[in-house]
Amino acid sequence: MQAALRGLPASADDIAADAVAPVWVWLEALPPRAAGAAGEGHERDGGAANAPRSDVRRRTRRLDPQKDKRAPLLLPSKTEQLMTWAEHVPVDRATDDEDDGNAVRAADDMAQLAITRDGKAGAARVKFDLDLPSASADDVPIGEAESLPEWDWKRQALQPDRCRVITLMAQPAQVFVPAAPLRATARRVRRRLEVLRAAPRWQRHCADGEAIDLDAWVRHAADEAGERSPAASARDPLVFARRTRGERSLATLLLADLSLSTDAHVNNDARVIDVIRDALYVFGEALEATGDAFEMLGFSSVRRQHVRMQHLKAFDEPWSRAAQARVGAIKPGYYTRMGAALRHATKRLELRPERQRLLLILTDGKPNDLDVYEGRWGLEDTRHAVHEAREAGLLPFCLSIDEEAHEYLPHLFGRGGWAQVRAPAELPARLAAVYARLTR
Repeated sequence: MQAALRGLPASADDIAADAVAPVWVWLEALPPRAAGAAGEGHERDGGAANAPRSDVRRRTRRLDPQKDKRAPLLLPSKTEQLMTWAEHVPVDRATDDEDDGNAVRAADDMAQLAITRDGKAGAARVKFDLDLPSASADDVPIGEAESLPEWDWKRQALQPDRCRVITLMAQPAQVFVPAAPLRATARRVRRRLEVLRAAPRWQRHCADGEAIDLDAWVRHAADEAGERSPAASARDPLVFARRTRGERSLATLLLADLSLSTDAHVNNDARVIDVIRDALYVFGEALEATGDAFEMLGFSSVRRQHVRMQHLKAFDEPWSRAAQARVGAIKPGYYTRMGAALRHATKRLELRPERQRLLLILTDGKPNDLDVYEGRWGLEDTRHAVHEAREAGLLPFCLSIDEEAHEYLPHLFGRGGWAQVRAPAELPARLAAVYARLTR
């Protein structure tokens, strides 16, 4: 009765012969590999269900895991055929179940993906990191890791303990031997700074002296035009300057960018890292002659959890062969989290008792890293770190080899807080000239 109400035949006898059509079914056995792949895909559905999807369409090619049984992460030698890293894809990567949050971005950057079925139930997404070396191949850590804040420009607030800074020291296998032209440059700069230290300095705002202090005279004239108390008018105006000889109280920290971008050549001349190495050597030779306290650090980063500070020479350490060897052993790698490096250097300089404290930065590009530090976040964090250094009584100054430095360094360091070096070979002499001008 219910079937009749729904408009259906009451029984099989009521169905007309022309109202039905046959349905043909073919049974086909899957080959072993296809069956295994289907089962494996079903096994991984649980892990991939919650993975974020990407709308990017990629070109892929399938590899046979039976043809190559290399150990994981073993890179075959094809240097004579290798033109770009994008062409060299077949690397047997180890299984990694830890999500680093950047696998989708890394996969989007690849022109082609090579996929294979190995029978292992790994993580739902491709995850690999070719940046950090193993502990046995890395430099030696010094002391405990340090937690530093970072400026969140969207919230306009410092996020405490956001960055983790690790101080490392290389163990060079050989002594650094500079070339003859570099030693000649170091001797010239050394003589220049020795003369600068021996020369008398001008003491300003004096009641009498050899010359007029124009700035003090303008302020005195402005005060005279305004209302002043009789007691102030009776005193001698402090508008003179005189030469005096005295001991300088100066500490300098030189912070060098050691990121992977310094491996590039500038103007088809020399690598940036080689120019920075030469500048560090010349600077160390010159300041050793002046007797001023100085320290050298290099910096790079791999996200906020791994900011690397390379120990080259400490304040209480002489400019010895060991320090020179560490300078000669610097190598490019990783990224540029400049804000954390500046905060670490600021804390180091704040401990010094000298009256004048100078923070010099050598770099070749914008602040950047793998996470949100790319773009405006890195620029605003670096700018805030520079303001923190100035509030601490330091004098930060940046020397850059970047051709586009004029587009962002004025925003970071102010109009008078940076300089651009157009010819890399001029960096050692330019660094000495900036030091002489800032410490005059």
